Amino acid sequence: MNGEYDLAGFVCPLSKIKAAELIDNLDEGETARIILGDRDSLKSVAQELKTRGIKPTFAQDGENRFILTITK
Repeated sequence: MNGEYDLAGFVCPLSKIKAAELIDNLDEGETARIILGDRDSLKSVAQELKTRGIKPTFAQDGENRFILTITK
């Protein structure tokens, strides 16, 4: 399930729920880019990743577009 997933249209907590589903469906070693559209979603998803022991790379694209790249 390598790919890019645009969750910018979702607000927290739905963005966190959708991101968690994506993470759960990744196989070991797979990479995904998750795009988020607000800071609350970014904080929430980052906390979820930390809880799971996944360290994302982070990029900001404009004022309200955040891109997390994760590898499970």
